[in-house]
Amino acid sequence: MNKILRLICILVLGAYTIAPAFADFKEHFDLGQQYLANYQYSAAITEFKSALRINYLDNSARIGLINSYLARGTYYANTDKDYKKAADDYRSALFYLVYYPNANQVKNSSQAIVMTTSNLNKCLNETNFDTSAQNRFSTAKQLRAEGNFAAAAYEFNQSLSDKSLIKDSFEQTGDIMKLLGNEPKAAEYYRKAVAVAPSDIDLRLAYAKILDRLGQEDAAVEEYNYILSKTTDNKDVLYSLERIYKRKLEESPNDAAVTANLGAIMQKAGNFDEALRYYSKAEYLDPSNVNTRINVGTLYQQKGDFKTAITAYDSVLIIYPDNVQANLYKAQSLAGLGDNKQAFEFYKKVLALDPNNETAQTAMIDTLRNTMTTAQFIDYIKKNNPNNAADILYTYALDLHKQNKLNDSIAIYNEVLKLTPANPEVYVNLAIAQGQNKNYDGAIATLNIANTKFPNNTQVSDAIKSIRAQSTDEKLEIAANYYNNKDYQNAANEYLKITPATSDTMLGAASCYQNMGDNDKAIEYYKKALNLSPANSDIAYYIAALYADKEDIANAKSFAEKALSLNKNNTQAQELLESLNAQIASQELEQAISLFDAEKYNESLVLLNKILTEEPNDAYALYYRGMIYDTQKKYNQAIIDYKKAISINPDLTIVNYLIGVDYDMLEQYKNAVSHYKAFTNTYAENDDYMKYAQTRLGELKQYDK
Repeated sequence: MNKILRLICILVLGAYTIAPAFADFKEHFDLGQQYLANYQYSAAITEFKSALRINYLDNSARIGLINSYLARGTYYANTDKDYKKAADDYRSALFYLVYYPNANQVKNSSQAIVMTTSNLNKCLNETNFDTSAQNRFSTAKQLRAEGNFAAAAYEFNQSLSDKSLIKDSFEQTGDIMKLLGNEPKAAEYYRKAVAVAPSDIDLRLAYAKILDRLGQEDAAVEEYNYILSKTTDNKDVLYSLERIYKRKLEESPNDAAVTANLGAIMQKAGNFDEALRYYSKAEYLDPSNVNTRINVGTLYQQKGDFKTAITAYDSVLIIYPDNVQANLYKAQSLAGLGDNKQAFEFYKKVLALDPNNETAQTAMIDTLRNTMTTAQFIDYIKKNNPNNAADILYTYALDLHKQNKLNDSIAIYNEVLKLTPANPEVYVNLAIAQGQNKNYDGAIATLNIANTKFPNNTQVSDAIKSIRAQSTDEKLEIAANYYNNKDYQNAANEYLKITPATSDTMLGAASCYQNMGDNDKAIEYYKKALNLSPANSDIAYYIAALYADKEDIANAKSFAEKALSLNKNNTQAQELLESLNAQIASQELEQAISLFDAEKYNESLVLLNKILTEEPNDAYALYYRGMIYDTQKKYNQAIIDYKKAISINPDLTIVNYLIGVDYDMLEQYKNAVSHYKAFTNTYAENDDYMKYAQTRLGELKQYDK
């Protein structure tokens, strides 16, 4: 690589300005200077960082820290060739050069920024660093996890080219600035993050707390109020607002607005008695402020004392009969008392004053829903709200659906489809309700209509799969109940009704027929299951086992081998195949012996050779092949087979006699004597074989040495 500059541009101060008001600052700063002068860069970094935490504004400590990072980074790069560590130090230096200070300080460091950036890029090239935004963000998270905050913040700011990472990068940088004690910069980055993600409550709370700590109370209150508007009873926020407004009240004890706001905070926190005390004081300070009276009403409304709440609202409505809030809250209180008819009239009044008031619209509709039958509600909405009837009815259908009132929700979904036949979501929810009502055929019919209208809609296609799966599960459960009650015929019928057929349904039918003793039918359906799941070794084994029961050895062996080809560890198939092979070998051996007995030696030999190819240690096959070789006067080959046969099965004592005879024929009399003796020592019968062996031993006694 291009060598990192040994004499990197070190920032120089004309004079250091030490702030004596901060305890221990000078001690850390002086130690940092001393360590840096003695090339103890890591110790210098530690001391300068400690100094900055005591006074984050001190420019001398910041520059000392930058110089320490630059010096150590250059040492890592040029001496240790550790470009990763060098890169981290250059990142940290750039953080304190570019992101930590104010704009003028950044401008004054332009030459150092350029040179440091160049050296960082050389280190990154040397390590083949992936400079994509996503990787820089991941690297930043790793650096932060390692406690390398400055380097992490630098990398977070390099990932901003990816829009999806902007909010998190700004927020993470804000967190790091806060950790490092630079709260104004933390607030700046939190503000940027909030601009990208204004609905992130946790982020706005962090921003609000920083503003609060910085004494920017009005801005903090704005953030706290936003958070309260989106959450319920956030104790942290309420405590902060209470603290701010109590301090404001100390400064302006006769400020009615501050007093009323403090009452609202107490009400939110559930401290109703305290809230009333502040509301009473606010009303005394400013009797004309109707908001205070409305707040008193909402407090009693919140406590469930609707009559007292209505009295408070009426005190406002006498003076301001068209006050929207007073009318709305009175309507809610009337509904709370169960007077839906009166509540309905006040909701109508609110909508006459404010046609777009969503709270009144929703409450009015809720009132109608609670006082009308489903059919009456549908007719009313279609007649009185023709422009948004579909939306109102759809919302109602969804609500009924959530309450598991399936018949009513289905009826309203159908009404909605008449009004908006081009909404695929309605079809899907209607089908879901029909499915929950066990009307699977109806649900599939609904979705088929939707699929025709919206062939590329994934919601529809996913719903079809889901409903079919539910229908299948239902039928499987019916079949399983029959099966568990040993009603195998009905169970089989239910399995075979399920369409499309699956491996599981075919297995179920096969198992039923197997339990009924109809192995042919069982094999038929096991084969269908295997066609649907061709890689299932167990199914192939089931078929093999049934063929074995039918003594169809050829088919049994074929499917056992298939089972093992699909899963070599299928132990059941392995055991079955071994058993089948043994049966086949036994049958073939019997056939070979029959051919031998019929003096069909060549045919017998072909079969014996086949048996011994598959099972070289079959003692009886070796024995009979040896006897065929004897008939062919192939005595040496016969002897080889005889010897192997008796080594495998010592109970074949006659074999020693046959070997003795063959050696006799080959005039290898010493070997013949050895085997005649072995025969006479182990053979229990006194027959012609024994007599002949004894006679030959007498005749060949001169070879018995």
